[in-house]
Amino acid sequence: MNSLLEHWRISTFRLAVLFGFLFTVANVLLLGLVYWQTTSYLERRIDGSIVTMSGYFKGQDRAQTVAEVKDAVTYDLRKSNVYGLFTPDGQQIVGNMERFPKLPADGKIHEFYHRTLPQYSPGGVASEMPVGLARAMVRQLPGGEILVVGRDFTQASEIKAIILNALIVSGTFIIALGLLGGFFLSVGPLRRINTVRDTARRIMQGELSQRLPVSKRNDEVDMLSSIVNLMLEEIERLLNEVKSVTDNVAHDLRTPLTRLRLTLYRVQQAMAEPGHRRMLDNALTETDALLARFRALLRISEIENRQRRAGFGQIDPQIVLTPIAELFEALAEDKSVRFDVHSTPAPMIHADPGLLFEALSNLVDNAIKFTPEGGQVSVTLGQVEGVACFDVIDSGIGIGPEERDAVLQRFYRGQQGKSDGYGLGLSIVAAIIHLHGFTLTFHESARGTHASVRCGNPQS
Repeated sequence: MNSLLEHWRISTFRLAVLFGFLFTVANVLLLGLVYWQTTSYLERRIDGSIVTMSGYFKGQDRAQTVAEVKDAVTYDLRKSNVYGLFTPDGQQIVGNMERFPKLPADGKIHEFYHRTLPQYSPGGVASEMPVGLARAMVRQLPGGEILVVGRDFTQASEIKAIILNALIVSGTFIIALGLLGGFFLSVGPLRRINTVRDTARRIMQGELSQRLPVSKRNDEVDMLSSIVNLMLEEIERLLNEVKSVTDNVAHDLRTPLTRLRLTLYRVQQAMAEPGHRRMLDNALTETDALLARFRALLRISEIENRQRRAGFGQIDPQIVLTPIAELFEALAEDKSVRFDVHSTPAPMIHADPGLLFEALSNLVDNAIKFTPEGGQVSVTLGQVEGVACFDVIDSGIGIGPEERDAVLQRFYRGQQGKSDGYGLGLSIVAAIIHLHGFTLTFHESARGTHASVRCGNPQS
């Protein structure tokens, strides 16, 4: 079903189906016209001959009519005509009809099923006559007798059935041919679209050097891919310039800030004036904050530049959870926060254990930091839809639905701005999660924050 839906999204497939539908409609109309013209012609010819035959019996008395009907039956070598003379109560007087067809004697032509009387071979053996279709005119004679004059219509009805079957079969064949043709014609474009989609996904994951494939056809897809590639080249150039400037600024400022801190520290140690020492303490604190921000920015840049892919491999997520419990148990205890770690069997994941530990450490650190005394922080490892999933749940101040995307941006603190922090911790988490291809989600929670790291997806 999904494959058919994917093919339906391809314009080539839809056009093939559309043209197949149009051809089918045209074929139905053509064969319908042939069917109508043929049946009309046959009916007119037969009805004309019936009117002519019926005219032979006008103005005759009963004896002449009986003799004429006998002669008509005898000399009808093709046995295609139907004759019958019946009493007013339907009893046969003469003719080749087995019984009265119970048609109205209105002088109009009617269609009905009939069986002619048995035909005898020269040896006196009677042959069973099949039921056939006939068209006949019924008239009541002056003496009250009922005269039926008609012609067998079986062959004409068979011709009508042949034309109708041809209409149905050809229409079905054209529809099937259109669907199959559209399916096979869309295989190539769908394969190219899937290649473009995979390339675009890698670009979104940070591989800005990737380009959309361009074939030698130079069709509309190639034209669009070429335009997008030019745009990607310009975007990559601009991003590299911006990142280069940011990294250079961070590197260039980190060294003088470090020297400034050392100088302030030496001055602090040399001065004995309490007021001056407090000012130097404040200056050292601000300098440390600046250095921490630059370290965080450089760390994000390192992660986004994918400089840690060499550390990736198949790991058991439990090896990341165990040091989390050991590291933060004492911190939570110092803050009088209950800290629980739970785990259930989870599948292996493809990850860098060091980076994943860093991401989870930031989440747990934030959870403990923004949970008041007496609160609770729990870290759980399990699996959802066949993939490993880490959940960090706290009873702290929480993150509003309108801030769940913004908190992943650099320097955004929101409600967390009331406490110490630089607004870069969750940015580092987001960079690590993006590097791994995992997902970070903040769920609705009755109290506090519920962050979930899903290590893959069911299709991976």
